[in-house]
Amino acid sequence: MSPGSGHGRRFGARAHALQALYWRQFVDSALDEEARDWIAEEPRVFDRSYFEWLIQGVESHAGELDRWYEPFLDRPAAQIDPVEKAILRMGCFELGFAPDVDVPVILNESVELAKQYGAEESYRFINGVLDQVARRLRGPREGSRHG
Repeated sequence: MSPGSGHGRRFGARAHALQALYWRQFVDSALDEEARDWIAEEPRVFDRSYFEWLIQGVESHAGELDRWYEPFLDRPAAQIDPVEKAILRMGCFELGFAPDVDVPVILNESVELAKQYGAEESYRFINGVLDQVARRLRGPREGSRHG
């Protein structure tokens, strides 16, 4: 079971984790405590334990998560924007390792992150890919909340 509770606090954890995972793509070492503290200094209230759980999980399963979403890409994986990659990895991680979090919540929050931090139409891309991953990991009834 994944840690944490509360919609707003979890969205804040996801937003902070997105920043950390984005940053991590440009640095050759694991996210150190100083970087985590810097990200966590923002005034937004968030679930720190869920933030830590997401970062650790995504970092330790990154290769596996990439293999989950890559079959559903409309372009080569190397062309995926770093923000999109971080959102895809985080969404896949929650789909695969947080069975207590409903698929619509994961998809909605991933789409919201893409709208806030991604390119103009990246939310459509994120939704389409994660919906297909959800169908594969959790079955057809769990995925496809957007059709």
